[in-house]
Amino acid sequence: MKADRLKDQYMDAVLERIMQVRYPSKEMMDRVENLAHDSDHAELFVHHLINMVESTRYPSHQIMDRIERILYGTVGRPGSTS
Repeated sequence: MKADRLKDQYMDAVLERIMQVRYPSKEMMDRVENLAHDSDHAELFVHHLINMVESTRYPSHQIMDRIERILYGTVGRPGSTS
């Protein structure tokens, strides 16, 4: 289906943009977290976030919270009321 290919293309573009910068914007990361419609994109995103945590002495608690939301569903997604 063309729509699925377009979704994949969009996610690839946003993920690529996030991975090219040292400090990606919260808004870009929120988009990926909210829109990752398949496990491949979610897995790629989480791997990148884990690398961010591993590569710094004092990792961002916001990044760690984001990882936990994706992996464990511990907190509502950004913009949700849960």
